[in-house]
Amino acid sequence: MVERKAKMLRNIALKEHARMPVLIKRQHVLQDEISQLTDLVARIADLQTQGRRQGDLDPRQLQSDHWYELQLVDERELLQNKLEFLQVELRDLTMAINRMSHKKRVVSNKADEVERQVSEDREAQQDAAHDFTRTTRQV
Repeated sequence: MVERKAKMLRNIALKEHARMPVLIKRQHVLQDEISQLTDLVARIADLQTQGRRQGDLDPRQLQSDHWYELQLVDERELLQNKLEFLQVELRDLTMAINRMSHKKRVVSNKADEVERQVSEDREAQQDAAHDFTRTTRQV
């Protein structure tokens, strides 16, 4: 019964261990996406500041600059919202990875403890059997 419990705990730890690479890969993908979005937001901010520096008085140029500015604002807001969403998703994924890692560590420790107890019980039974055979031979 105790051996079965140890095997079950070991299997739970292996299951958690097998799920970890998928989550870690997803975490790396999210980190890459976040860094790309951060770069895009910074580039859009640079474009917005460059557009403000130019002081042309041509009405068509002003109208097109204004339209371009509005497009940049919309795109920046869209990217910023996506960035915030991905950051929350990354935070949640990191917490899930940490929970799984902790669970795996706890279950592995418990399995080791149960296996150690099983081996100690076997040794005690073998010692008792050996002592019994020794005492029966002496009699």
